[in-house]
Amino acid sequence: MTSILDQDIMYLPGVGPKRKEILSKELNVQTWRDLLEYYPYKYVDRSKVYAIDELNGTMPFVQIKGKILSFEEFSNGARKKRIVAHFTDGHGVVDLVWFRGAQYIYKTYTLNTEYIVFGKPTIYGGRYQFAHPEIEKAADLQLNEMGMQPYYSTTEKMKNNGMTSRAIEKLTKTLISRLPEGSISETLPPFILRPHHFISREAAFHGIHYPKSLDELQRAQVRLKFEELFYVQLNILRYASDHRRKYRGYVFQHVGQNFNGFYHN
Repeated sequence: MTSILDQDIMYLPGVGPKRKEILSKELNVQTWRDLLEYYPYKYVDRSKVYAIDELNGTMPFVQIKGKILSFEEFSNGARKKRIVAHFTDGHGVVDLVWFRGAQYIYKTYTLNTEYIVFGKPTIYGGRYQFAHPEIEKAADLQLNEMGMQPYYSTTEKMKNNGMTSRAIEKLTKTLISRLPEGSISETLPPFILRPHHFISREAAFHGIHYPKSLDELQRAQVRLKFEELFYVQLNILRYASDHRRKYRGYVFQHVGQNFNGFYHN
């Protein structure tokens, strides 16, 4: 019986023929199952919003909420342009900086609209700045439900075609939302699941892509790692058993031939 996970990746909303070709060539993702099993390599907590006066230069990726006050442009030559947006949350001001994409920036981001800015703060000219940050309208996000944001490995060719980690994240979110309950079948028997308190395979896939907490992520990782190693060991045992069965007959056959030859001599 064909599973929904065996569907061609091209038919997942948001993919299409062009993205299918990139996913297939760069990541060997050809079906919905392949994308489901393409796990994030790291996660960032997106549940907390920092005030600008809480920032320091040693912080990893953080998010702040506020509004753009104004834009400025700085030129370093005929074609090199730096766009700076002055951003405030009422507790201070930081700079959002882009070195390309001016037309997109002016078209997408407006003054006095509340945004969530996500990125790594660094200090330049005595002020914190975020270079090429992720920006989304605050009204479109429910921060208490975001939990840990996944990050997916992508190649340079993928990035040049708009297939960033964020794009992969959106595709996996679409995929998971379209999977009916029970479409991810269980592979481990109850006598293994219960004593080890493993979560279901379906819950593990949800947890590995979109964990609400560190505990949920760890439980998903433990379940999926155990399953992978379990079946690797089964394959090793099956190979060893087949090997013994094959060569046991081979050895007995030749021992018998040698014995018969010795006897008749």
